[in-house]
Amino acid sequence: MKLTSYLVFNGQAEEAANFYADVLGGKIDNLYRYESMPPTPEMPVPEECKQMILHCCIAFPGGSMAMADSLPHDKRNFGNRGHMLTLACDSTAQTEEVYAKLTQGAQKIECPLTETFFAKQYAEVIDRYGVLWAIMYSEE
Repeated sequence: MKLTSYLVFNGQAEEAANFYADVLGGKIDNLYRYESMPPTPEMPVPEECKQMILHCCIAFPGGSMAMADSLPHDKRNFGNRGHMLTLACDSTAQTEEVYAKLTQGAQKIECPLTETFFAKQYAEVIDRYGVLWAIMYSEE
């Protein structure tokens, strides 16, 4: 069994996918746009949304994540309260690099990169897309 995070955006999925692929040293795979979806009455796609991302994956060393754009009439609540993505890094250098990239244009730095009782390095950042990240490195 494998758990994959799936982030949903309001028209920013492609921009976010490129950003996260850069931050995580990954590659975007399986990118589908709404225009490639067969027409269905249950899920009409407005013309202005056809270039939005229906689904894409980012494969990076140690994991993967997926994302999409929500259509305007989608009634599901994809708010990002109540969850956080945790990234366990392999070295202090990697932790510092990821932290530096995620803080560029960040909405808020909840906890600056610091040493804690449970990790050699730890930080919490709400990135430019409103996603809360915990970044950590533990010498184990």
